[in-house]
Amino acid sequence: MRNDRGSGSGGKTRIFFSSEEEGARVKFPSDLSWEPPADVIVTEDEVIVIVDIAGMDSDSINIVTDGSQLRIGGVRGTSCCEGRKKYHQIEVRIGRFFKEIEVPVPVDHGDTKARYDRGMLEVRIARTDPSNRVRKVEIE
Repeated sequence: MRNDRGSGSGGKTRIFFSSEEEGARVKFPSDLSWEPPADVIVTEDEVIVIVDIAGMDSDSINIVTDGSQLRIGGVRGTSCCEGRKKYHQIEVRIGRFFKEIEVPVPVDHGDTKARYDRGMLEVRIARTDPSNRVRKVEIE
């Protein structure tokens, strides 16, 4: 069995079997955590974050905004085939995932919306004027 895991494979784990290793067992890495790819788009009105996390239920995804940080996490289980399996190749990442994104402009966390459709998570956060972040408080 050959496990290619280097800079040439783009961070993917690829496992190949030669004909004489056909009956060999696949060894999973002990740390199954992973980080999904994401796009961050800044428009005049909002910041849009798109995260590729196919094969999940929306209630398995946690989204938290904190200051200039957007944190997305969850757990993706095995893709299919309950019971005993014989893998030929493994590239789909399973286990815990976590993505932390620095939001590049001031935003209104109270106006954040998320949608999960066909494996893509889309988080939209309304931009705010930086001057709105500072507010003078009058003493009563």
